Amino acid sequence: MHNAAPLSLATLGVITSDYPDKFGIPRQPGLAPAARASLELLPPYNDPLTVRGLEAFSHLWLSFVFHQSPERWTPLVRPPRLGGNQKVGVFASRSTHRPNRLGLSLVELAGIELDGGVRLHLTGCDLVSGTPVVDIKPYLPWAESQPQARAGFAPEAPALKRVVFSGAAQEALAHREDSASLHALIEQVIGQDPRPAYHADTARVYGVRLRDVDVKFRGCKDDATTLEVVAIEPYRQ
Repeated sequence: MHNAAPLSLATLGVITSDYPDKFGIPRQPGLAPAARASLELLPPYNDPLTVRGLEAFSHLWLSFVFHQSPERWTPLVRPPRLGGNQKVGVFASRSTHRPNRLGLSLVELAGIELDGGVRLHLTGCDLVSGTPVVDIKPYLPWAESQPQARAGFAPEAPALKRVVFSGAAQEALAHREDSASLHALIEQVIGQDPRPAYHADTARVYGVRLRDVDVKFRGCKDDATTLEVVAIEPYRQ
């Protein structure tokens, strides 16, 4: 019997993103390319020397902790891609409920800010604000892209649903400076259909918090392929 020594991981930095809450976050990176985020490195890792040369790479691997997930885990999980009613082994999934709660995300590096520390600007991020990052590595497409690889029960990206905006939602967007980027982000996030697997009640209104707004949406009674954004309201705690 092997008794592994306890491991200790240091938090290198913390994410600030367009996702203040975890509900609605796409389940994989890159599915919402309009999503913005920044990674602020913490002392002593915020020395500009730690990122020298990083600007030459377009994408990064981030290792992080699912800090909002419970520490408990089970050997079997129910992946959303299987409708939430079939079980697979935890190590055959990307479930957030893992023994060490570690995650891995591929993000695009949009820029590096070195004013008073180190801040990495990212796009396509799938991490909730406050996520602790424990490692950063450059992505090497020639070594890490394997198009012929088998992808099990998730062989391709999930099909997007059509997203339509009510008149009130369009008006709310029109008054924002970030109207275009927020519109794109809402389409990309809501189009993933973040509702629970069992969502037969199309009249129910769901809410996803993006940036500083609550986006209220629901299914369309006569069109299962379409979701309607009914309101975009300032977030109130």
